[in-house]
Parts: sequence; C-alpha cells; structure tokens
Amino acid sequence: MPFDTSVVAEIGAKVDLLTYVSQFVTLKKRGREYVGLCPFHSEKTPSFSLNAEKQVWHCYGCDAGGDLIKFVQRYENADFPTAIRMLAARAGITLGETAGAQRRRSEREAIYEANGVACDHFIANLKKSAAAREYLTSRGIEPKTAAAFGIGYAADSWDSLTCVLDRAGVDPTIAVAAGLVSPRRQGEGRFDFFRQRLMFPVYNLTGEVMAFGGRALTDEPPKYLNTPNTAAYTKGKHVYALQLARRAAAADGALIVVEGYLDAVALHQAGFANAVASLGTAFSAEQARELRRVASNVYLCFDGDAAGRSATARSVDMLVEEGLSVRVIALPEGKDPDALVREGGSQALSERIDVSVQWIDFKIAATCERIASRFATKSDIAREAMAIIAQVRDPIERDQYVKAMARRLEVSESALRGQRSSALPPRVSGEVAGAPVRRVPPATQPLSIERELLRIVLSRPSLLPEAMARVGSADFDEEPMRHAFEKLESNREELARGLNPLALFSQEETTTDLTLLALSSPPLALEEDERRLDAVLQRFARRRLERRLSTVDEEVNRLEKTGRAVPKPLREELVALASSLFGRKQTRRET
Repeated sequence: MPFDTSVVAEIGAKVDLLTYVSQFVTLKKRGREYVGLCPFHSEKTPSFSLNAEKQVWHCYGCDAGGDLIKFVQRYENADFPTAIRMLAARAGITLGETAGAQRRRSEREAIYEANGVACDHFIANLKKSAAAREYLTSRGIEPKTAAAFGIGYAADSWDSLTCVLDRAGVDPTIAVAAGLVSPRRQGEGRFDFFRQRLMFPVYNLTGEVMAFGGRALTDEPPKYLNTPNTAAYTKGKHVYALQLARRAAAADGALIVVEGYLDAVALHQAGFANAVASLGTAFSAEQARELRRVASNVYLCFDGDAAGRSATARSVDMLVEEGLSVRVIALPEGKDPDALVREGGSQALSERIDVSVQWIDFKIAATCERIASRFATKSDIAREAMAIIAQVRDPIERDQYVKAMARRLEVSESALRGQRSSALPPRVSGEVAGAPVRRVPPATQPLSIERELLRIVLSRPSLLPEAMARVGSADFDEEPMRHAFEKLESNREELARGLNPLALFSQEETTTDLTLLALSSPPLALEEDERRLDAVLQRFARRRLERRLSTVDEEVNRLEKTGRAVPKPLREELVALASSLFGRKQTRRET
C-alpha cells in the first residue's frame, strides 16, 4: 500500500461511504441495505447495493464492488494513490506516504510541478503574441474558451521556457524528463522542446498537467508535436479533455469522440460539453477503458475524409470489444467537427448526431464499398459482412442484420446464412434481446472453511487475533484466501485501530470476491460470531489432524509392506491421532 494504513483508516473514519455515494447515486433503504441504479453500467432495475454498517458496496449486475476507496477509483476513473489524495483533501487529512511510495511518486509529482510552471508561461506568452491570438480567432476560439482549456503559446525562442524553468528552481533533469527541454547534442546546455506553437495542456482527472500538444502556426512540419512518454504520461493511454467532459458525459450517458485538440475545444464552445479527443490515433484498449468508466455510449465523429473514415473503422473494433455502444457521425467530405460547428453552429452537429448510424451499419457499408471497388463478388461481400455481423452480441439483433444484408445483396436469406458456420456464433438458448450478459451462478454450495473464516473476520475484524492464534497461512489450500489472511495478519494493528479490512484489497483482483464474502455474513451479535468462529476453527483443527493421520498412516503402511519395523513413536502417534478423531473405542477396534 503506497500510503500509511493509519491514513487510510483515518479517511474511513471521517468519510462515510453512504454519505459519499449518495452524492452520485439515488439510494433507497431496503432492509439493512441501500439500493439504487449502478453508476458503472446502464440498467433500469437497481442492482447496486450498499451496506452502511460494513462500509462496503456491490453491484450484482456488473459485479463491481469494494469499499469507499474502490468506489472513488471507479467513479472518478482514478488510480489508488489519486483516490486517496482526493479523499484526504475532502477529509482535511495530511497524507503520510511510505518511503518507497514517496520515491516512486517524487519524479511524477516533480514533472507535474514543472508542467504547471510551463503551462503558466505558455498562457502568459499567448497574451503577448498577436499572431497566436489571431490564429485562435481564425479558428473561432473565444478567449474564455482558450482560458478554460489552458491554451497557451510557445514563443519562437530556443531558451524562453528553459530560462523560466531555471528561475522557478525546476531541476534541469526533471525539465528534460518532462519533455519540456532537450539537452544539446554537443556541449552543455539545453533548449526548448516546443517553439512557435499553440500549446494544449493535457490534464489528468485531478487537474495536474501531464503533457502538452503543440500545434504549428505555420505549414512547417510536424503539424503537431507532443510530449514523449514520461513518468507522468504514457501515449495511447489518456484522452484529451476527459477531466472536463466526464460530468456532462455522466449526465448524458454518452461521449462524443473527435480526433484533435481543436475539434474538442470547438465542440465544448458550441455547447457539447461531453466531447473528448483521441489525440489523432485509433483508440487503444486503455483509452477505451477510460471512456467506458465515464459513459457506456460513444459517438465517433472523426474527419470526413478517407483518413478519418479509416481511423473510425480502426477505433470501432476496440471500443466495441470493451463493451461500449458505438454510433458513427458521418461528416461531409473534407469537413472536420471544428469546421462543421464554426460554419453551421451547434445545430449542424446536432442534426448529424440525430442521423448517426450504429457501428455495425457503418462497418458493413464501408466493407461493401471497399470490396465493390475491387470488383469483388457477392460471395466476397457476404463473407466479410457476416464476419462483422458475428460481432453483434444480441442474437435477435444479429438475425435482423442477416435479413437486412440478404435484401441488400439481393440473395436468399438461407444462402446468406450458409456463411454462418464460420462467422456467426450459434444461438444460445434463453438469450433475450437487449438483456445484459450476466454470469449464471453455480448451484448454491456451502462455503469452504477457508472462505467461512474470511467471511467472519472481514465482517468482524476484532476476531482476527483469535483466528491467528489457532490458524496459520499454511492451513489454507486456496491461494487467494491464503493471501487475504496473510494480508489481514500483517495489518492486524491497523485493523484494531479501525481500518476497513477491504481497504487493504482496493488494488487487487480479489476485491469483488472478498466484498461478497463480507456482505454475505449475517448480522449477528458478537457472542454468536464468536461461536461461529470457534466452530470454524475447530474444523480447521480437525482437518489438520486428518491430514496428519493420513500422512502417518501411509508411512506405517509403507514400512509394514517392506517388512520393516514401525517405530514405537510413529505407532503411538497413529493411535493418538485416531483416538482424537474417532474416539478410543473405535480406535481400539480398528487397530
């Protein structure tokens, strides 16, 4: 854990889960729990459940769950350290990080600080540069919009920013690591990485500047120059303007995705506050997941040229694979979103959104157009089209596309379905159109004694010392349960001071499993939980004896079969173990 667990415990004591979640989810009390519509997936029937006593939540629809920290991570699309910092700021807590975490964070935080100095410098430069302001005016960007996005200007100078960073006391090695300056190839010294460019800062969700994109004011290549990978920024992982768009996207349930910085800025200015930019490339899996955490629906609005259509086609597959519902906004040939709203206002884009098409329709049309241009046969088109239709998860929707494709190709439906063997998956009995895919739980079975022990301790941490006194990690067969017990054991002092046990697992894959265990524990009095624990610990002790008896019995049998004498201590242990497990009379009879 990158922060002292005492800080995490203090956050848990000062920030109530129910109060925090109620800001974002309308919850109604039902029995001992609160229920509402899950903020992490689209649903009509509430499947989000929160237990205020245990300070845990779980969604039975999308299987997400955890403690307060895990909710902040999911809702704010933040990593664990960022979630801790957000909650600490809310609770007025001064963070105390471990030494190792401080070392790992120091370079990233130093880069954020250097980028902040650079951003202020670029903004100040914009006010001084008539050429940069004229360029923004020519693109229809108003001063207040530029200020909202932190847009600035890098002067046509070799050392303008270098001198500013030096005066601000920024370590030269950090300035280089941030991608703001470059070392000279010969001799000493450094020079500015960005020169004579309009500067677009890329923010993370907590407001720090991670990187910059610089757009040339002239036709001199490269048109865009971006910050290289740093300790604070990884190309292909982040989405531009998401920190501004996520609130509007949460309200609308959808994001509008464009290609470039200016496209996103122009759409925000036109009233589309849910617009983000992919930064000019087809989406990566990381970017698709970033979008999925904010909204489940996406409108792709790339440039209306061949390159834009190609980027759209590449992005669709990645977004659909991540479970997003995707529609494609078709723009006029040669137009980009920026030009569309600049010339036709917000109404022009609204009209395009109204006639947007499902991703599957876009891909089929593009495939037919591409194949037809190669003088392909109907069979060629059918094979590729059916492969695309196979990506549609809903069986009824798939059938509708098959029918539509048969009409389009003017072939019989049965002939088209002949491609089914290699393209379409078989219909699954019980599938319903539009129904979310849920895992069917196995038949109810009693919990293993290991999971039963974890269930008790997670819901009643005060019983951990008793469990530790009678059970060790070597008594566990299930690796996840062994790991969980060891983690609880090593943090017993923090748990005794009030740390929520699930906070220890906020960064692990077992969070959901352990959350369900904690939630399934019945609300009993302390005395009843103590009796439950004692019964489970007795089962551990018996299993330990049974396994030792099996080992000793095998050894005795091995010695007897080989004609060797059985040592008296070994035979006595065998009798003692059998006596403990089965009673003296039964032991004498079997011996």
